[in-house]
Amino acid sequence: MRLSSIAVLAGTLVLGTALPVVAQTPLVSARPSVALSVSDKTAVRQPPVAFTVAMPGGQTTTAVAQPLMGGERAGTVHYPGDFGNAGTRTGDYTWTARIGDKTVATGRFAYRPTERGQTLVVPD
Repeated sequence: MRLSSIAVLAGTLVLGTALPVVAQTPLVSARPSVALSVSDKTAVRQPPVAFTVAMPGGQTTTAVAQPLMGGERAGTVHYPGDFGNAGTRTGDYTWTARIGDKTVATGRFAYRPTERGQTLVVPD
C-alpha cells in the first residue's frame, strides 16, 4: 500500500515538470496619444477629415479620419499611431483639420520632459 502511494507521487512529480514555464514579470508598454476628430453638425453624412500635425522642427505628417457607420459618425485618428512618420520628441505640436481645401479646426498639444521620460500636455 505504501509502495503504490510512492508510485503515484512519483508520477505526479514527472507530470508536474512537463508543464510550461509562465513568465513571472510581464512586459508593459504605454505611450500617450492624442485623439483627433471633427464632425459637421449640419451634415447628413460626415466627410473624411485630413489632419496635419506640425512637429517641432517644422516637419509635418498627415492622417485622414474616415467617417464611420456609412457616414453617420465622424472618424477619429490618433497621434502618433495613425500618422506614418510621427514623432514624440519633447516640444510643441500644432494640428490642422481640413475638409477638402477648407481649414475647419486647429489646435495644439505638447510633449514635456519629466523625471520618468515625458508627459503629454493638451491645453483646453
